[in-house]
Amino acid sequence: MKLYENDLQSRHLMRNFMALALLPNELIPDGFKLLTKKVHESPQAEQLRIFLVYFEKQWLKHFTPTIWSMCDSNWRTNNFAEAQNRRFFSRFVQPHPNL
Repeated sequence: MKLYENDLQSRHLMRNFMALALLPNELIPDGFKLLTKKVHESPQAEQLRIFLVYFEKQWLKHFTPTIWSMCDSNWRTNNFAEAQNRRFFSRFVQPHPNL
């Protein structure tokens, strides 16, 4: 999306949508409403409307905030999976074994 790359204000707004995952799941709808208001006040509102429709459909209706809210999560990265893979593959002598 060129808007994300070329417009600093739009990039900031879109990153705020990504940060909604850090809120408790019961506050995410209110955060979405607040950000939606900011989008409508933006000079790029018409172009950002497409993103709003996508975000609401995909991340508020299809996957509910209870699924993707990271607020109360103990694991915030996938480093545990990477560490497990490293331990597993370090047992092989060659880098790409034929299993």
